[in-house]
Amino acid sequence: MAERSIHEMEKEATGVAHREIAAPLAAAINVLNLATKLQANDSPVKTLSKAVIVRLLLLQRIQNDLRCCIILVEHGYSLQAASLAAGIFEGWVTLANLENEDDAVKWLLHSNENESFGRIRSLTKQALAKSVGDARNADTWYSQYQQLCMAKHLNPIVERSRGYTSKDKTIQFRPGPDTSELAIKFGWLSLERATRFALLALTIIAHSQETSEELYRELTEQHIALKELEDESIRRWPDNYIVDA
Repeated sequence: MAERSIHEMEKEATGVAHREIAAPLAAAINVLNLATKLQANDSPVKTLSKAVIVRLLLLQRIQNDLRCCIILVEHGYSLQAASLAAGIFEGWVTLANLENEDDAVKWLLHSNENESFGRIRSLTKQALAKSVGDARNADTWYSQYQQLCMAKHLNPIVERSRGYTSKDKTIQFRPGPDTSELAIKFGWLSLERATRFALLALTIIAHSQETSEELYRELTEQHIALKELEDESIRRWPDNYIVDA
């Protein structure tokens, strides 16, 4: 029998994702919709400070990366989604550290191609201190980021356990979408975490501008929904989820 086309395999993977990863997919779409509501589009440029402009640039990047995470998970590319989720974490902690005009100017004038705006571990501690007033769980949050980076950096711990099937003393390597249990786990965790990091960034934006009580209520509802997804992650994959954050 001829091999199926990549499009057929991706269509099948979408069916699996919508069945097995439905809740994180729905949560991600809800957060995307909230991001659209928070964006200050079509504002006169003279009314926007540099800090606001930089925050909205980062929000735009986080929003687009989350959308790409959804697309990748839906099509069976969970490891690639994990890489983007790590980038969303970086976007969140960077955005949290841009509080004023001086911070924004420093970001805008950054010119070192070999280094990011700041060290992610340090930015994480500062982000938590500024966002929730407590950085005690910074190492836990950073560990979740590191888990995503394992996929991003092709860590052998991740790579050696995927991408092939073995049967009757033969081995076959299969590129394309992955619908294995391992892929479902990575798809769930990547999308749930990406959405949670994005929501934290949205909350920062909400606090930095005039935001309605209704929108604050929607943000709170999404935080509760994502906590439920985190609890489900812990139940299904207790050895692969950090529980202290």
